[in-house]
Amino acid sequence: MLEFNNEFKISMVALRCIQAHPSIPRDKKWVAKFSFIIIASSVCFIFLIYSIMFHDIRDARYTEAIKNGSMSIVCLIITFKYVVLLRHQNSITNLIKIINEDYSTTDQFTHDEKQIILEYSKKGKNVCKFWLLSASSTGALFPLKALYFMARSYWQGDFKLVPMFDLTYPKIIDMYKDSINVFLLLFLLCLFFDLYASAMHIGFDPLVSIFLLHSCGQIDILSRRMEKVISATRNEKEMKKKLRDINKKLQAVHRFVSSVQSNFMELFEFNMKTTTFLLPFSAFQIIQSLRLLELNMEFICFFSSSILHFFMPCYYSNLLMDKGHSLREAIYSCGWENTPNIQIRKTVLFMLTRCNISLSISTIFYPINLGTFAEMCRQAYTIFSVMNAAWI
Repeated sequence: MLEFNNEFKISMVALRCIQAHPSIPRDKKWVAKFSFIIIASSVCFIFLIYSIMFHDIRDARYTEAIKNGSMSIVCLIITFKYVVLLRHQNSITNLIKIINEDYSTTDQFTHDEKQIILEYSKKGKNVCKFWLLSASSTGALFPLKALYFMARSYWQGDFKLVPMFDLTYPKIIDMYKDSINVFLLLFLLCLFFDLYASAMHIGFDPLVSIFLLHSCGQIDILSRRMEKVISATRNEKEMKKKLRDINKKLQAVHRFVSSVQSNFMELFEFNMKTTTFLLPFSAFQIIQSLRLLELNMEFICFFSSSILHFFMPCYYSNLLMDKGHSLREAIYSCGWENTPNIQIRKTVLFMLTRCNISLSISTIFYPINLGTFAEMCRQAYTIFSVMNAAWI
């Protein structure tokens, strides 16, 4: 039998690693771990902002300022995501429970309907694998690059300490940042932030796509049932029961999508705005490296992850909207005109009216779909063009 935690184990394990899984009890042990995570992340954020405001911009080191600015935005994003997981813990737990309840009823489904459930579950697992590859490769490149340059300098006989992030710290720290003890402490702090950010993206980002894919699967099943509900049923009593069951499930799907919308609406708006800056910032780093005949692999991966960050919710929300339109067509084409029973016709009319409400999610101001993603890309390109004109 399918079970949410087993099907999407990659995401669930990552959330447990950072103590963000909604089923983890919020006891004293959790408070201690959570406090450590937040304090360490906050210290990194403060160091990044200090370096940007008091050194990078002042010294006209705009490339470094943009690089550190990208990391500080990532810090804000992962903190916002943690807040969402804590604030909507009960609601997210309920969404997972609903999916498990749907999985538990698959024994009553036809073979084709079971295949639909398995297909969309597999797509959800693929999203988890995609984020595992994207976030882990991006996160791994930052420490590996620093270790590579240190190893190369050692073999060349001129050993140098290379930090993960080239920051200028407050004077009392900056004076000793090249001493081995302080360097190791700062390197471990940056490494922890790197691992924490990677785990948050691996654990959190697939969730919305998984919820939307599950909704798509349920709508797909309802569409298939509507195509056969009248043509394959001769008994009006049985027909009414089937229509009533489909209508109840349709209402449940709408409530499910509405819950996803209410839980993640502010985050989608925040993600759209931050991605609009992360894309040109990372592209700027790549172009600057190419001008020096270097290949900035970590920011190439960072650029790809930034695109995925907003593209995946847009793509699957768009898919859900298309499935909603397909369901409406299936309801209208079910053969209701051949049924003289007025109650059946009223039920079909009610379902058509409900389907006028688009099955999709949105930010505070924009619908989440491929059109919005394209608009975000246009805005990001505008910012990138201004940066190129100003600093190159």
